[in-house]
Amino acid sequence: MVKSAVTLAPVLLGEVDLPEGVLVILDPGLARFWRHDAEPASPRKKDPAQYDLRLTGADAAAAGRAYDREFDARFLFDRTDPEDAMAHFALLAREKGLDARAEVMPTRIPHAERARLAVEHGGGLGVVKYNGLWAVAAGGLPRERSLRVWGIPMPRGAFEGRWQSIDIVVDDTAEPVRSEEVAGVMVDHGQLLFAGLGPLGHFRMWEPLDGLADYVFRGEDAPALARELGASDFGNGLFGWKDLPMERVGEKATPLQARIEAESLAVGVDYRPHCNLERLNAQLRESPEDTGTLVLDGARVVGCGNRWGDGIFNVSRHLDARGHTVRIRVELGTEQRQKMMRRLQLLQRGAIVSRTILDDGEPIRFAERMKPHASEDSGWAFSSGVEDEAYMDEPSNFTVVPLRVLVARFKALEAILDAPVGALFRLEGERFVQE
Repeated sequence: MVKSAVTLAPVLLGEVDLPEGVLVILDPGLARFWRHDAEPASPRKKDPAQYDLRLTGADAAAAGRAYDREFDARFLFDRTDPEDAMAHFALLAREKGLDARAEVMPTRIPHAERARLAVEHGGGLGVVKYNGLWAVAAGGLPRERSLRVWGIPMPRGAFEGRWQSIDIVVDDTAEPVRSEEVAGVMVDHGQLLFAGLGPLGHFRMWEPLDGLADYVFRGEDAPALARELGASDFGNGLFGWKDLPMERVGEKATPLQARIEAESLAVGVDYRPHCNLERLNAQLRESPEDTGTLVLDGARVVGCGNRWGDGIFNVSRHLDARGHTVRIRVELGTEQRQKMMRRLQLLQRGAIVSRTILDDGEPIRFAERMKPHASEDSGWAFSSGVEDEAYMDEPSNFTVVPLRVLVARFKALEAILDAPVGALFRLEGERFVQE
């Protein structure tokens, strides 16, 4: 009998205020690329100049959709090659017989305005492009009251402890009857920030609010290094210096990093300026639910870990029969992401492989899926087919390596990795067939 999954209770992560009725969702670790109402240039000086182009002409909307380069088909954002972009778009328009062209705008569109345009273009929900990254904006939400942010846990099982979704609830009494979805929020630091559009403009990353910073380190060699350099012990394996004036950080960081590099020490360092991001991260480090709240320009914003790592996460809007928004949802533990995570976990596990493959360069010709004996065992065993009986009887002729190492060398393995226990394959040509 198959046991049904047990649904766990939602967890309140915080409350968000939306003074303009517009919610923006992005990775706070990427917030330095969000320029709000300033010139939307990259903060990295090495990046080339960028331009925004507007699509014009009687058939601009149709041509923009056909061109399919932006979520908002009226523009081409963040282009470093405006002349090439105009020429390429003109070619598409001619091929389709459309009256449309791309023109470089005299001034670029700030990210805050792009969020408003995304909401307008998407009818209430849209993707915002900022310096080549993606955020999501949702509009038409209540201004006069805060909205609760809920973590919806995965059912008990393989992914217990992760979030199935994170919901911003607008009306918990209404029944959603349809939904709309966009792809999505780009995450590179495993975190999400839920903020009103106006308050987001006050988020500061790498800019200390009090002129101070912490410089800390941890690792196997950290205790001895801390004693030698006179660093403080903050407990839980963390050492370093806190509340340093910005101009003094280099005094501590430079000799420490020089020692780490010169002696190949097992030490990791973390520079923490007292900015909004660090204030949020400090709360996340202390929170059992990995969540925190900041107040920006008098409004609350909520940040949290997404518990799935990096990637692009779709956002959906759920509406009732009257067309009113019931909730905004960040889709996290989807079937597709669970499958991807299972594959990643499998690739980290060990596989038994003949040394004729590892040492002698023979290809994998036979693959067998056996029952795993431990959590770190993939169950896979590989041989080349040139091993004789005496070779097979000697355990030292086989070793265990991470499955990902073998898949990197033998791409054909990717197609069979999810085979059940008991499956046996042999190589025919460039692919494996089941025996």
